[in-house]
Amino acid sequence: MAHYKLILAYEGTEYHGFQRQKNNNSVQAEFEAALRELGWSGRAVMPAGRTDSGVHARGQVISFSLDWKHGTETLVTALNAHLPADIAVQAAEEVPLAFHPRYDALSRTYRYQLYAQIARNPLVDRFSWRLNVMPDLEKMNRAAEQLLGEHDFRAFGKALKEDATTVRKIFGAEWQGDGQQAAFTICGNAFLYHMVRRIVFVLVQVGLGNLPEEIVSRGLESGETGIVSLAPARGLTLLEVAYPENGMK
Repeated sequence: MAHYKLILAYEGTEYHGFQRQKNNNSVQAEFEAALRELGWSGRAVMPAGRTDSGVHARGQVISFSLDWKHGTETLVTALNAHLPADIAVQAAEEVPLAFHPRYDALSRTYRYQLYAQIARNPLVDRFSWRLNVMPDLEKMNRAAEQLLGEHDFRAFGKALKEDATTVRKIFGAEWQGDGQQAAFTICGNAFLYHMVRRIVFVLVQVGLGNLPEEIVSRGLESGETGIVSLAPARGLTLLEVAYPENGMK
């Protein structure tokens, strides 16, 4: 019996998030069904995090134990043969049994995409938030700089467990783009529930001139912004989860 770490990519449009749910389809349920086809009898795989309904991933990390004697390349091929077209294993490796994809992670990196166009574009709309006009990226970046460092982010999200800390550390937060498309990349040690999507919504409102740039620092200091809206889930992708350089990259 070996312990495996897998990189999983998926288009989240048709799923109610990663986590298995009783009455809704999920990425976890689809993956575990494929894993059972290979003889897995575990209770649940362990993910690096739970993506929301409609959110995508390029670098979700999961781990599980499996009695498999055909090598990791064959494991990837076998799993992908049983997975639907919108979920695919990208890589696999054996890791120590103690490896935990959530607790061992050093950072997570997300990307949020948007585009400006009066009419929606079906070729990009499943992965981007459509706006009628492009917001001011310079204003958004000045506001985003206020996120850097360690802060209490309770104004932008909530902990998954009651009484858990809402303090997080952000290593990088930047918008890049042109007059038609833009992408926001944010990297932190961890994120609260809905944190990235609420941050994006607030920054976009800053860029559109509907909120002052100081709204971010005000929220970090006071614990509230008065904003409860979220950017649409379809624009968000989990890009990467980073680990210590001990063979578990």
